[in-house]
Amino acid sequence: METIIINNQSSQSAAVRHKLQTVEMKENFNQFVESQKIPNKKHGITAAGAVVLREETCDILSHCNPHNAYDCQETTHLVVGYVQSGKTMSFTALTALALDNGYRMIIYLAGTKNNLLDQTSKRLKKDLIDVQQGNNNRYKIHPNPQVTEEEEIIGHIESSYKPIILIPVLKQYQHIDNLTELVSKSDFKEVMDGETVLIIDDEADQASLNSYGRKNSKKNDDEEKQVSSTYDSILRLRAALPGNTYIQYTATPQANILISMQDLLSPKSHTLLTPGEGYVGGKAFFREMFDGGLVLEIPKEQVFHKKYNLLQQMPQSLRDALMYHILAVAMVVEYLQVEDVNYLSMMVHPDNTKKWNKKFKTWIDNELKSWRKALSKPEGHEDKVLLYENFERIFPKAVEYYDESERPSFEDIKPLIKDVINDRKTYLVNTDKDAQTEIDWDNCKMHILVGAEMLNRGFTVEKLATTYMPRYTTSATNADTIQQRCRFFGYKMDYIKSCRVFLPEISITNYCDYIDHEEELRTTLRSCDSLAEAERKILLSERLRPTRQNVLPISVVYTKLRGMSETQAFTSNKLIEANTQFIESFLEQHKNDFNIDYRYNTEDRTHRGFKMSVEDAIDFLNSFRFGNFKDAARKASTIRYLRYLAASENINLQYVYFIQMAFNAPARKRGFDFGDRKITTNLFAGQSSATDSTNYPGDKGIVGDDSITIQLHHLGFENHPLEFPAHAYTLAINYSESLAVNYCSNEEHNQTDDDDDDSED
Repeated sequence: METIIINNQSSQSAAVRHKLQTVEMKENFNQFVESQKIPNKKHGITAAGAVVLREETCDILSHCNPHNAYDCQETTHLVVGYVQSGKTMSFTALTALALDNGYRMIIYLAGTKNNLLDQTSKRLKKDLIDVQQGNNNRYKIHPNPQVTEEEEIIGHIESSYKPIILIPVLKQYQHIDNLTELVSKSDFKEVMDGETVLIIDDEADQASLNSYGRKNSKKNDDEEKQVSSTYDSILRLRAALPGNTYIQYTATPQANILISMQDLLSPKSHTLLTPGEGYVGGKAFFREMFDGGLVLEIPKEQVFHKKYNLLQQMPQSLRDALMYHILAVAMVVEYLQVEDVNYLSMMVHPDNTKKWNKKFKTWIDNELKSWRKALSKPEGHEDKVLLYENFERIFPKAVEYYDESERPSFEDIKPLIKDVINDRKTYLVNTDKDAQTEIDWDNCKMHILVGAEMLNRGFTVEKLATTYMPRYTTSATNADTIQQRCRFFGYKMDYIKSCRVFLPEISITNYCDYIDHEEELRTTLRSCDSLAEAERKILLSERLRPTRQNVLPISVVYTKLRGMSETQAFTSNKLIEANTQFIESFLEQHKNDFNIDYRYNTEDRTHRGFKMSVEDAIDFLNSFRFGNFKDAARKASTIRYLRYLAASENINLQYVYFIQMAFNAPARKRGFDFGDRKITTNLFAGQSSATDSTNYPGDKGIVGDDSITIQLHHLGFENHPLEFPAHAYTLAINYSESLAVNYCSNEEHNQTDDDDDDSED
């Protein structure tokens, strides 16, 4: 079952629908791109990748206010990449391009942990300054500046060589407030002299958004609204920098897309990032690469849960995962000696409590210690023989994706196992302090990291080959949360054949659903020119929620796309007349297509239909208009769903049933409230009675069981006012049970369809 999420956007001025400036690529940007290309950099980008990087970076900056547009309204741009796909390279490239186009300052909200701030600062220095042999005349980096640094920063701004000032700041309100105080100083404003600032929010869905969004949406307009501290500090920073552009970078944009459209952080435009060659993401792991064989299921009885399955000893699946990882290190690092891969890492993500993370680490440490001791025994010792037998049991599956020409025998690998076990280090990443500790990756061949939330987002596990994640939930999971746990995605083609991911069955299902959701979301974003003019739609499995509920407005409501749904297409005379004209033309055009008959004993019970293509059905729905939000939203969700079903490899929907109800009868009479302009009686005729031999199934039974059905109903209104039409058309839509879905819609605006103002003379 699928879920569609729709966030309908109000109309925006034409100014925000188009690119805000023309961008020039000059020396600094070109130099950066060239420095990232192969062979200058082993793990750089190809020539084709460089072209894509140029195009996408230019697109981002073109949606930003120009550097001298101080008096312009602030704007927000969304940049969406895949997890671990190179978002940092994108905003580093954007930095170089901004310098070429006259900008004097960029602020980076560089995550919530010091290690992420340091990571961003070092990356900017490495890719922008070091590549110029340490020449920092073009870029001046000031991480987490204090007010006392005002003179130093002003001095750099006034330098004759006009460098761009780069300010990475921790995404915590105290640090952002310090920066706000600095940029609010009169001397600072004077030297900036009307220049605008770019604010880049890395992991923009984390911490930045207002956690009181849902609570506030329940309040009246005149009630005081609450704001979370970091969100409030970001708004104050933006207010202190007129004309700024706020650029949101994330791989999980669900929250950014679905927040209230009145929110100052709601994006107006967007750019999709293309991963570089060699990227391995969800599609590769779960669908495309080796038929999903890189993902191994953890048996249900071995899945730890602190409430439902409190394990008393180390599960066999974790022991197997350790063996897989040791064999991976032996194969990649020792036997094949893959260039630039002198270690491999393993991540164990069992639970969100420190106590149990520590327990898993203890199990791993004790197991590795016992293996080390066993391998120190003399040849033929029972413990040593048994351990090698267990490794040999795992070995065929560990190397099954290697070509025969490169695949060793177990006897080739066997002597390497001891060295790998002896050259290891395990880490408990349980706290923010742990996450801030730099790991000396080159110090040993095998790293094993145990933790939970600290390993979810932003924490880079270098050369991650093996993931063991027995976490599962008995309720629906946030799509963006499980997406951020995918630390095992990334650029790892050099050793992908030795990568393995261990998950419970329910997690595998959720990740497969997430892949469909992610690709559908990207398709939706790719299909619209601007978020300012497009409906915001997301497909989800029913086991997935889009994001944490506290940031979403209460207007995000859930309804089933299942069974029969009637509509009300009567909000204005103008709309009724437009629909009548369209339907009469449509029926005339298709009069020879009706080839399905539903004949019962009266004209009221005699119907006709035909199968129309999915595209024709979409065209029909696009042409039939509604003036109320509920039905307009349902129409939009139906169109989106039809496109999804038609594109789905598993379903490949070919047609939709169109049925003209009671086509030979006069318009069917129905009760009607002319004030509210709504049907007051049942739209559908009921089933025949027990004494009626015709066995009429009722109007709701006149459907095609294998697809979507669109029923056309022609209604007449008795005792209607003179100014009101005597008859009108409306639709009913049936969603086959086999295709049932959920959808969410943001009913923030009492929006009408097709820009119809529904005004009456």
